[in-house]
Amino acid sequence: FQAALAGETLRSVGKVGDRVMETAMIPVRDEHGAVTLVVGITTDRTEQRRDQEALAVHTAALREQAELLDLAHDAILVRRLDGTITYWNRGAERIFGHTGATARGRVASELLHTQVPAGEVIERALLADEHWEGELLHRRADGEVVITASRWVLRRGPDGTPDAVLQIDTDITARKLAEAAEARRQEEIIKAQALAIEELSTPLIPITDEILVMPLIGMMDSVRAKQVMTSLLEGLATSRGKFAILDITGVPVVDTAVANAILRAAHAARLLGTEVILTGIRPEVAQTLVHIDANLQNITTRGTLQSGISYAIGRRGQKSL
Repeated sequence: FQAALAGETLRSVGKVGDRVMETAMIPVRDEHGAVTLVVGITTDRTEQRRDQEALAVHTAALREQAELLDLAHDAILVRRLDGTITYWNRGAERIFGHTGATARGRVASELLHTQVPAGEVIERALLADEHWEGELLHRRADGEVVITASRWVLRRGPDGTPDAVLQIDTDITARKLAEAAEARRQEEIIKAQALAIEELSTPLIPITDEILVMPLIGMMDSVRAKQVMTSLLEGLATSRGKFAILDITGVPVVDTAVANAILRAAHAARLLGTEVILTGIRPEVAQTLVHIDANLQNITTRGTLQSGISYAIGRRGQKSL
């Protein structure tokens, strides 16, 4: 009060019970400048102080949350509904290569060159379910492709109106590249296995330099019949064999299509100058060949593989004489 009488305006804050009160002591001067009166004004600052304290707590919480988000390995960004980025954590800087200063204010899809899978309508899913999950392709600042597992959550304002989208991206590029490499490796293995099975299912076995045997075992279909013809002709072209024995003892069922395929293979071999011997014909197979009126001209038939080999060896001896 004495200071106010001396001409100074003083303010003080104190508590009266549970209320926070601010008192101002304001000197009033006459026309000569002398202090003639001191006016005291007391204002209740309780609510203002509470608001300030709440704001400080909220700010500290936000700062702590931001620090925690910056420690996250994932990219975390917040963008308005038009795509404009308003928040960009350090994880996003690491994954996408853009600093927060560069990213904020930019449209996310344009900054990252995001490729959305065909048929995906993210905005519709967000409005319907308030979230969306899927895989997206982006480009880093250096142009490298980044594949992310993305989770989008729609955020609403105090009045319930959608106002922003929280986007969390996990970098799965290395995993996807490894999966693609493994898929290619498996495909190559399957192709190699298929080729090996194909070769094993149509083996061409040399008995002598001039006599070759192809034992057919298991079910025959049009695909395998084509393999038989290909393997037989390629083998004969390489070996210049004079006798080819097709043994069908191990084929459980020979229908019209299979019988025709075997005969086509035999006639094709004949065109290469090879004498074809068909062995292992069972009674039901013989009926099929008769039923289709098979042309067995220039094709020798024998009941067993052993008799077919004996025949070929005998014929070879006759030709050498």
